[in-house]
Amino acid sequence: MKGFALLQRVLGRVLGGICVVVFAVLVVDVLWGVFTRQVLNEQPAWTEELARLLLVWLAILGGVLAYSGDRHLGVDVLVSHFDPATRKRAHAVGHICVFAFSVGVLLIGGIELFRDRLSSGQMMATLGIRKAWFYLVLPVGGGLIALLAVEKTIAALIGHEGKGEQA
Repeated sequence: MKGFALLQRVLGRVLGGICVVVFAVLVVDVLWGVFTRQVLNEQPAWTEELARLLLVWLAILGGVLAYSGDRHLGVDVLVSHFDPATRKRAHAVGHICVFAFSVGVLLIGGIELFRDRLSSGQMMATLGIRKAWFYLVLPVGGGLIALLAVEKTIAALIGHEGKGEQA
């Protein structure tokens, strides 16, 4: 489990840094867009498209970061009333469901969407980049969440649950 703990710490730091940078760029981009629209009466079109791109990347990578640190939204009203053994199994089942979703929808579906957009040659009009890069975050996030879900399932089954879960 030490290898997984190291992976979680490194992933948390790297993703945290990436999210801070993406958020800072997003804030500057949106402020620039508002300033140019309100003060100069002419907003560059790329500010809106860049904001959408950054927001999608920030949401997915932030979701990975939240899941990594057990800070994601969870409703444990029912599970908290279970006995410890049943609670352990319930947490494991929850992580298995997260794994299935992340592999099936985000990883496999995201790869397919990325390939489709890459081969179509669709471009983001004002940024001048392929639209595929907009969707690349889906398989990246899905792969990371799947990896974390395996670790969390194992940890739940052997009793080393994350700090966000109850023993």
